[in-house]
Amino acid sequence: MPTAEVLPEPELNELLRRVDWRFLSAHVEEPLIADLTSGRDSRALDLIGRGEPVPGGADVAVIGFPTRLALSAARDALRLGGEIVCLWRAPRPAGVSRAAGRLRRAGLEDVRVLWPGPTPGRPPQFWLPPDSPEAIGHLLADRPARSPWQRLLRALWHPVASAGLLAPLCAIGRLPTPEPDDGDDEISRVLPGRSAPLLLTGGARSINKVVALPFTKAGKPAAVVKFARVGAADSALDHEVAVLRRIEREHPAIGGVPRVLAVGRRSGRRAVAESAIHGRPLIGDLSSVRLGGIADRVGEWLTGLVGDGEATEWRQRLVEEPLAAFERNFGSAVGAETVAAVRARLDRLSGLPAACEHRDCSPWNLIVAEAGDLSLLDWESAEPDGLPAMDLVYFLANAAFVLDGALDSGDLRPTYARLLDPASEHGRVFERCTAAYCARAGIVATELPRLRLLCWIVHSRSDYHHLEMAAAGRPAPGALRSSMFLSLIEEELIRAEETR
Repeated sequence: MPTAEVLPEPELNELLRRVDWRFLSAHVEEPLIADLTSGRDSRALDLIGRGEPVPGGADVAVIGFPTRLALSAARDALRLGGEIVCLWRAPRPAGVSRAAGRLRRAGLEDVRVLWPGPTPGRPPQFWLPPDSPEAIGHLLADRPARSPWQRLLRALWHPVASAGLLAPLCAIGRLPTPEPDDGDDEISRVLPGRSAPLLLTGGARSINKVVALPFTKAGKPAAVVKFARVGAADSALDHEVAVLRRIEREHPAIGGVPRVLAVGRRSGRRAVAESAIHGRPLIGDLSSVRLGGIADRVGEWLTGLVGDGEATEWRQRLVEEPLAAFERNFGSAVGAETVAAVRARLDRLSGLPAACEHRDCSPWNLIVAEAGDLSLLDWESAEPDGLPAMDLVYFLANAAFVLDGALDSGDLRPTYARLLDPASEHGRVFERCTAAYCARAGIVATELPRLRLLCWIVHSRSDYHHLEMAAAGRPAPGALRSSMFLSLIEEELIRAEETR
C-alpha cells in the first residue's frame, strides 16, 4: 500500500476526504483501527491509522452497514471506550434510524449519523447531521440554489432524508468505559462528543482544513474548530494560533479577528477552536458598482494592522528570501534578465512602516457582520512582522479577477493590466483607494509599485508549491509558465518599463 508521501495528490486528496469522520473521534493521537471494510475505504484507512491492533485492542473498528454480524465482529475488535464507524454507500429504507437503533441496542453511546454530501461518488464538501435543523438551515443558507436543477434537488432532498434514503451515510457510536475518556479536554469542551457538528470539507487539496461547526438548539455556533487533514497542515494551524494571539495582544482595538479558544489534537492532527465570526461573505456583495465603497472599507480596516514605527530588520526575511525562492523556482522559466530586473526594483524599497500581513486578504475570506463591520478569516499564512499595502493590493486584484471571471479562465493578466490603468473603471478605484491607504499609513507613493511587485513575488511561492504537488516533483517548464502569479510579475515589469 503506497504511503501518503508517495501518492499523487489527486488520489491522496480523494482518499483522505473519505475518512474526515475521524475528527469526530475523541482520540488525541492516530487510532489503532480494525479495518473490516474493503476497496477505497480500506485504502483510505491505511493512511490514518498507526498500526494493526491486537484483538480487543482497537480504538476504532470500521464496518459497512451495521448488521448484527458486522457489529459483533466490530465489538470483539474494540477496547473499552472504542468507537464503531459504519460506512454504507447504497440507499437503505429508513437507513438512518435503523443504523442508529442497532448501534444503541448494541450498547453504544453518543451515536451520531452524518451524510457526506452533496454528490455520491465525489469527495464530500460537507458532512451533515441530518437530525440537526440548525445545521441544515445553515448549510442551505450558505449554499443557495443557483439553477433549476439545484432547486429540484433541494426539493427532493427533504422527502429523501425523511424516508431515511440518503446515501452515502456514516454512523458513529462509542462503547462505554468505566474510566474517564482520555480525550482532548480543551477541544472536547468546545466540541462535545454527544452531538455531531456540521463538518465543512471543501477545497481541492489534501492540505485544506476540515472545519467543524458545533450547533446547539440555541442557534448559531459560538465557535469553529479547525483540523489539519495532513501533517503538513499542522504547522500552518500552529502559526495561525501564534498570529491570532499576537494580534490580540498588540492590536486589541481592531475588531473582526477570531480569538483562539482552545488548542489540541484529534486523531493525530492539530485541532484549533476559534471564536465564530457570523455574517455574510463579502464576495456576495461584490459588484462593479459597489467595488469603490467596498475597497474603501477594506483599505481603512487594513490600516488598523499598520504599526506606528518603521519596520526594522525586514529586508533579508521579507525581500531577499522570497526573491531567492522566486529565482530558484521560476528562474529557469523566466531567465536571468527577468530575475535581475525584479531584484533591481526591489533593492530600492525603503522607509516602510511595520504591518501585520494577512497574505490571503481576498473577497472569499472577508465577512460582513450584521452591523456592517468587516471580519477577516483564515490567518494561517499571515506574517505578523510584515510590510504594508500588499494585503490591499491582493484584495483589489482578486476583487477585479472575480468581477471579470478571470479566476475561472486562469488568465489574470488582462484584468490586472486594466486595474493598473487609472483610465479604466476598476483602475480609478485602485488608484484612489491605494492613495488613501498610503496617506493613512505614511507610505511614500513611489513605493507602492515596488510593494505590488513584492506581493506577487511572495505569492509565487504558493503557486510553485501547488504546481509541485500536482506534478509530484519539479514542475515542467510549461507548467511554470502557466503560473498565474508569474504573469502578474511580468505585467508589473512591463508597467515599470513604460513609466520610466
